[in-house]
Amino acid sequence: MKPPIKLTLQIKSHDESNIHGQIYNEAESLTLHYNIKDNTLLLNETNKLDTLQNKKKGVALRTLIKTNEHQLIKIIRSAINGKVEAGQHINCVFIEGFNFLKESDFNRYIRVDRRHEQLAITGSDSETGNIHKIYADGSHACQTQQSGYGGFIETPDGAQMIFSHTFETGSSNLMELLAVTEGLRQLRPFEKIQVNTDSRFVIRGLAQWCHFWKHNNWQTAYGREVKYAEHWQQAYNLCQNKFIEFKWIKGHSGDQNQNFCHQLAKESSTRPVPHS
Repeated sequence: MKPPIKLTLQIKSHDESNIHGQIYNEAESLTLHYNIKDNTLLLNETNKLDTLQNKKKGVALRTLIKTNEHQLIKIIRSAINGKVEAGQHINCVFIEGFNFLKESDFNRYIRVDRRHEQLAITGSDSETGNIHKIYADGSHACQTQQSGYGGFIETPDGAQMIFSHTFETGSSNLMELLAVTEGLRQLRPFEKIQVNTDSRFVIRGLAQWCHFWKHNNWQTAYGREVKYAEHWQQAYNLCQNKFIEFKWIKGHSGDQNQNFCHQLAKESSTRPVPHS
């Protein structure tokens, strides 16, 4: 896998229709204009390129950005959703050839292959055979502020092992993540694992976001620590050198396995918290 590319974008000004900024690395910088409504990006040199070496750097930076334009636009649009401000610095991490998930991918099996020092993200209409499976769900009880998760492991021969845990605090998203993490931990010796969950948050995190967070020291593009960073790192590390197949199951859709996990997680979030 090629090393990630890191650039910095400084926002100079913005309004409802446009964002103006400067994007740079250690060698060169370009001015950037992004039209929000048209979703278009324009780049111009910001300094005089007075040597052949600098000219090559300028061309290289422009080519680099144009090659990764889709990723850069996604970062900018995320910044807009986060209420972008003039003077703000945004860390841009690009992974060459990265395959971003589309909405339609959640109707398929999403495969993340990190074996052999590679990162391949693909989709399939059929599941992988002879694979260990995780079914998991999380829950948060608003009345007591307790949280819990529940799930089970299923081996290729059909044997099942149930797991659950209760916490004094937490959130639904954190429990969804911890539930999958526990399943991954129990299946640590196995190379191929299928993860079944109703949490797009967990799937997007492990299939997409973590790869960028890792190369940005587990910080967001705005330089703030990723929420649940410690837990994301644990799950991400458990996926290292493995083939992970994600299957999104719509919540309350009648899926028997997911219904069982939902009920187990709900019970876990309301039972007395064990104290050592």
